[in-house]
Amino acid sequence: MAQNTQGPGAVSPQLDEMVCDLIGFMLDELAAGCDPGVLACMEDSQGNRSEAAFSDDGEEECLEAARSLVARSAQGVPEDGVGPIARYAIGCVGGVQLEDGFADAVLVSFYEHGLATEVGAPTGYSAYVLYEGFGLGDDFAYADPMPAGEEPPLIEG
Repeated sequence: MAQNTQGPGAVSPQLDEMVCDLIGFMLDELAAGCDPGVLACMEDSQGNRSEAAFSDDGEEECLEAARSLVARSAQGVPEDGVGPIARYAIGCVGGVQLEDGFADAVLVSFYEHGLATEVGAPTGYSAYVLYEGFGLGDDFAYADPMPAGEEPPLIEG
């Protein structure tokens, strides 16, 4: 059983891989000129994964639908062969305010059992990846992921 044994604030290799897969997919879609919508990815402790995309409503409605799906799926997603959720990530396209103005970014929030603050409270995290060149294929560019802070988890740790 894969577990986070690297300390309370450390992200496991399994969560890191899942978040990187989600970000990579979103960046590929943006480079191709497609809007990836809001994506939710959930895994059980064995690495079985369930994914969902939301794009039929506005950005906020899709984001809320993804969060709701994760919370409702805490005990698993049997139709996808996924047991109780051990980790999740939600990604969307948005922007961040930087010192020199607003910048396009892929935004992602994530959590896994065992992630906690220094005082032991369960916490999720968020990050962003700046990008430019929507639809430019090989001329599409993006930066390394940057941390964006803590978030309350959607499932119980």
